[in-house]
Amino acid sequence: MKLFKKKLKGFGLTELVLAIGIFAIMSSTLLLLVVDSTRTLENSRARIKAAHIVEDINSTLLMIKSASWYGVARYTGEGEKHFVFENGEYTINEGQGEINGFTYSFSIEPAHRDSNGMVVLSGGTNDPHTRMVLVSIEWRDFLGRINTVNPVIFINDWDTNSIVYTTLEDFTPGEHDGTIAVNITGGEIRLQSMFYADWCNPSLSMSAYNLPGQGVASNISVYGENVFMGTGGNASGLDFMKIHVNGDPPSVSVQGEFNQNYKVNDVFGIGNIVLLATDRNDAEVAIIDTGVTPFALIGRFDSSGSQDGNSVSAYGNRGFVAHGSDITMFDISSFEGVRPSVTTISSGAVTDMFVGDKYIYAAVGASSNQFRIFEYTSNSIVQRASFTLNSANATSLYISEDTQRAYVTTVQNTGHEFFILDITNKTSPSLIGSYNVSTMNPLNVAAIDNRAIIVGTSGEEYLVLDITNESAPVRCGGLNVDSGVNALALVTNGVKYYTYVVTKDASQEFKIIQGGPGGGGADGNGYLPYGVYTSPIYDSESQSSTYYILGLTTTVPEGTSLRLQFRVSDFSNMAGSVWVGPDGTADTYYSISGIHELPSNLRGRYLQYRVIMESNTVVTPLVEEIVINYEK
Repeated sequence: MKLFKKKLKGFGLTELVLAIGIFAIMSSTLLLLVVDSTRTLENSRARIKAAHIVEDINSTLLMIKSASWYGVARYTGEGEKHFVFENGEYTINEGQGEINGFTYSFSIEPAHRDSNGMVVLSGGTNDPHTRMVLVSIEWRDFLGRINTVNPVIFINDWDTNSIVYTTLEDFTPGEHDGTIAVNITGGEIRLQSMFYADWCNPSLSMSAYNLPGQGVASNISVYGENVFMGTGGNASGLDFMKIHVNGDPPSVSVQGEFNQNYKVNDVFGIGNIVLLATDRNDAEVAIIDTGVTPFALIGRFDSSGSQDGNSVSAYGNRGFVAHGSDITMFDISSFEGVRPSVTTISSGAVTDMFVGDKYIYAAVGASSNQFRIFEYTSNSIVQRASFTLNSANATSLYISEDTQRAYVTTVQNTGHEFFILDITNKTSPSLIGSYNVSTMNPLNVAAIDNRAIIVGTSGEEYLVLDITNESAPVRCGGLNVDSGVNALALVTNGVKYYTYVVTKDASQEFKIIQGGPGGGGADGNGYLPYGVYTSPIYDSESQSSTYYILGLTTTVPEGTSLRLQFRVSDFSNMAGSVWVGPDGTADTYYSISGIHELPSNLRGRYLQYRVIMESNTVVTPLVEEIVINYEK
């Protein structure tokens, strides 16, 4: 029997190392899988516990809300909070809290809804009846890692009392003083619209009227709503016409006419009596009664000599007429018959004059001393001062209401044609400023609101100057009236101002231009600068009503302001109530959109709010919604 030996081989070192490495990898993987499975299982259980904490937070908030919506809503936007259970009730406190190893907090924030009324996490509009609660819960697992969940819950005031103002119907009742309820996006309060006339932009507000006859009006006088015009421009038309202007916008109606083939150089109205400066040698001043139909010539003044009456005025029981080189004062204690002369003074060729209670101011056609001041009494006239403007004839003047300034024009020349004089001292007038009107030939001038208005022929026939800096007038606007402008008068109608203008245009000889300091947008349309809205009184039917939360939606553009206050009373006439703001005093106001806490002293049966608005006249603030939460 033959025996064979088999040689057996063992594992080499390399094989042993490789085997150990593979085993280590498989073991660590299995260990990680076990650890991760254990962590996942633990975190799943932790998340279930966290969900219970969220439910507890929601239930506790609902419990607090059921006692008082204010108890929840008052913390809106105040950061992290947690609950404390003391004396049998939950309270909301600052910062984070601990529950069974979990750290939690919640913050109460405004809620928003989209145009379909659906709650959205971003965008949309504020819903004052709802709050968004951002919850944060964290814990450490057995590996020491932090885990967090951040659910969002919503809570509303469906079972609390609310007063809501948001529609046109809500905002229309109450007292609007410069404000109005409108429907832009459902209902708002804003300032009333207003057109802002601008002396410097006369084209915005000009209306033109055609008057009967073919004559060209050359002068104008205004007394109340009555306008008197003389057609001294030619002899083909009526001598004189009276029109009535009223309303807004102005309505023009012809009241009557007078015609005896006079050429009327100037007109001055006193109620229904009109003085006409004419070319009649026996009636340099014709006295017309416009209170009868037809108009009647009831008196006249015949000056010495054969000069025409160039300018006429009156004050009290004295009439004044400039004729030739003289000014004559005559008696108008009665308007009937031939009126007697009182006194005459050599004045130079007066082209325009203004008579006050003591002085006569005259523009004179001369190469020097074109502006003159005369003092008069009941039976005398004395010259007190004169001033040389340039070497050209003066054409017109305007005296300020306080008689401290004289505005004088001369015919067109190579120098300046408009002058501002300081006439505070009636014996020593002085020059403040002047202006070159270019190619215009000035015929008439007026001044108001730091503006001077000059009219005439050629160039820019209606010229407006800014005279805020009297020493350096500057042009701020004007109109081209190619037919030329003969005269103008400043008129006040309520709070509005106008210039009535007579032109050489026979088809549109009377024009009305509304003036003012400007404002609003480029087209003059804008809003009142100030207004107040006072709401109707709300009856909560309980004297224990306490008003806690205000949900306010407003738009307050730059340059505007909005101030909201409340008052409460136990009496329906609001007796004893005081308007208050956030701090419970009259010195503070609500303005911007948001959820606001109402002052603790706002308690009573009756509630009322007031909104004070201011604008820059271009844009207006808006109240869009007011929601007040209260409890009885």
